[in-house]
Amino acid sequence: MRLLVPPFLIAALLAGFGCGGSGGYGSAPEDELSLEAGAGISATEQGAETTGEAADGNVDTFTAADLPIEAGHELQFSSNRPGTTTQVSFNLEGPWKFSSGPDQETLTVSMMPKESGFSSDEFPDAQVAAGSSWSTSTDLIEYSFQSKDDNSWMAYGRSDEDGRIVTYTRASRAMVFPMTVGDSWVDGYTEVENGRSTDIIAENAVIARNRLTVPAGSFDAYLLQTKVKAKPRGKPETTTLDYSWFVPGVGRAAEIISVPDENGELFSTASAFYRLKSYR
Repeated sequence: MRLLVPPFLIAALLAGFGCGGSGGYGSAPEDELSLEAGAGISATEQGAETTGEAADGNVDTFTAADLPIEAGHELQFSSNRPGTTTQVSFNLEGPWKFSSGPDQETLTVSMMPKESGFSSDEFPDAQVAAGSSWSTSTDLIEYSFQSKDDNSWMAYGRSDEDGRIVTYTRASRAMVFPMTVGDSWVDGYTEVENGRSTDIIAENAVIARNRLTVPAGSFDAYLLQTKVKAKPRGKPETTTLDYSWFVPGVGRAAEIISVPDENGELFSTASAFYRLKSYR
């Protein structure tokens, strides 16, 4: 049984990895990483590990240093079961409180050396592989091949141990650096699998920065909205809205994905809802 993330959203989900210190999983106390609604963090507050301040000291800018993707980082998310829908409630300004929500599955995403991923030779420009597995299907791991430089966070394709390989005709820019509220960019590429192609257009916008609360704790987070248009050859185009919350020094801490062809920016039924519950 395959319990994997929807294909054109794998690249976006499988990166954002954080370090909760040495040893086991971390869970930040809610009052340790806080931000009052609509207020910025002052320059007099303490460093990135305790306030959510960006690694470069600029609390208003998310840089490449704020997104750790090195091998050994691991995130665990509470989620609804893949293939089902779930009810959600959120806004676009924040603060966002996701302490409760679906918990039918645990998604574990682990960064590992590129060579650990299946058919890694198909992705020569990648630096690392992100492996994802579900609590009810731990025997099947899907790998997303990625890299990062000072300008962008990129994905090159994915594979799994069943022999499935999906390559991108050009690197997908899941994030550009430095990133601040109001930034936007459009990314386009084609996915190729066994000779079948799907054209992807991703319209990205950083729309807010505020306090985010998830089972792992409370953090200062940036909200990234991505509108994904997927057009398989010979088939109708499908549009999906993806909302991802990124925490400096931790990575992705929450994500809500709409059902296909959702008409509104805000919606109450989602195809996926991921909430960070632990990280290391």
